[in-house]
Amino acid sequence: MAAFNLQSFIISVVIVGVTLVIGIYISDQIGTQMVNDSAAQNAAEAVVSALSTGTSWISILVVVGFATIILTMLTSGLGSAAESAGTPYY
Repeated sequence: MAAFNLQSFIISVVIVGVTLVIGIYISDQIGTQMVNDSAAQNAAEAVVSALSTGTSWISILVVVGFATIILTMLTSGLGSAAESAGTPYY
């Protein structure tokens, strides 16, 4: 179960990263084809700069995602170990 979560998490991070890079590239190409100092070119450049600063969030999401997966694996492992050990007697 945890391996499936890890695989789907990695695939979703790759999809988001590729989509972001393609969006930045397309916006940059559109901006270079516009008339200099036009409103459309300025808007395209603003989109490129906004999307470029959003990539720092991907690293934060990756760290949080891996931490969640590791904690899930640990808690499920500790829970199954407690079940197999039985009731402790002191």
